[in-house]
Amino acid sequence: MTEEVRLIIVGFGVVARSLAGSLEARGDEFRRTRGVDFHLVAAVDSKSAAIDRNGLDVRELLRRKEETGRVGRRHLPAPEIIEDTEADILVELTPANPLDAEPGMTHLKSAIKASKHVVTANKMPLAHEYPSLMASAESRGVQVRYSACVGAGLPILDFGDACAVSEPLLKVEGVLNATSNFVLSRMESDSSSFPEALEEAKKLGYAESNPWLDVDGVDSAAKIVIIANHTLKKSLTLKDVAIVEGIRRISPSRVKALREEGKKVRMVASVERRPEVRVLELPRGDPLSIDGACNVVKFHCKYSGERVVSGPAAGGVTTSSAVMRDLLRVGASIGGS
Repeated sequence: MTEEVRLIIVGFGVVARSLAGSLEARGDEFRRTRGVDFHLVAAVDSKSAAIDRNGLDVRELLRRKEETGRVGRRHLPAPEIIEDTEADILVELTPANPLDAEPGMTHLKSAIKASKHVVTANKMPLAHEYPSLMASAESRGVQVRYSACVGAGLPILDFGDACAVSEPLLKVEGVLNATSNFVLSRMESDSSSFPEALEEAKKLGYAESNPWLDVDGVDSAAKIVIIANHTLKKSLTLKDVAIVEGIRRISPSRVKALREEGKKVRMVASVERRPEVRVLELPRGDPLSIDGACNVVKFHCKYSGERVVSGPAAGGVTTSSAVMRDLLRVGASIGGS
């Protein structure tokens, strides 16, 4: 038996387009192997919206976005579409806004109010109001899934859940920002200056045009809040994180001196009692000394010691794979399987 699952996608950038392409290309596979038949009934970008209760033509939608920069011909308010369109899941993929988490915050609250499940890659609403959002979702009987908010396609939260099945977790620490880690790796490998390495990260699509969220530690702070709340069952918000130091003041001379000592410098987010983000000087053999556009997280388990998950954590395709993972989980629950 196949269950029809209707989707609204709000935010139609690189991740959303990759996701939509996968939904189109792998639709038969999901129907056959998962019993889930996804229908995209609404798509919203910053300029326009497209709605079809019977399901949008995804190929045409992607073609229109590529050619015109719009998904539709007219603009409609996203909260109105979220509340009024008959759908099962909101996929919220708008850009992260650290100041007030808008418009993503309103989108999540609108979906929960309308008793729709949520899958999101936008970390800031959860970083700002995780406890209240999850409480609201529970009261409405809906799921909020957010694997893509931490580690892109790397299953950090799933790994943490597995670690916590049989023993308490005492501490979590990790390199959570792939952009900053790429920059530091470049400064080490070819003696690039900070501006040079950051410019390369922009060209490769790892960094935004305004990358201060990455290099100043705000992105890492948001992620450690989500990890702490999810795996350690804390009730933290972004305001609880002490951002001690970012990476923009790290000089090539400091990097060179550390290299000669057999060390690396990395921006590490951690939580034991109070969450924090700081730059650490680490031995080359430490798992947190990972190179490139990658993330790595250590879960400190009470009895079995350190457990480590690591891997690439940048790019739209990588992130969309985590969104798809969450969609399949929610879709399966809707179908009762």
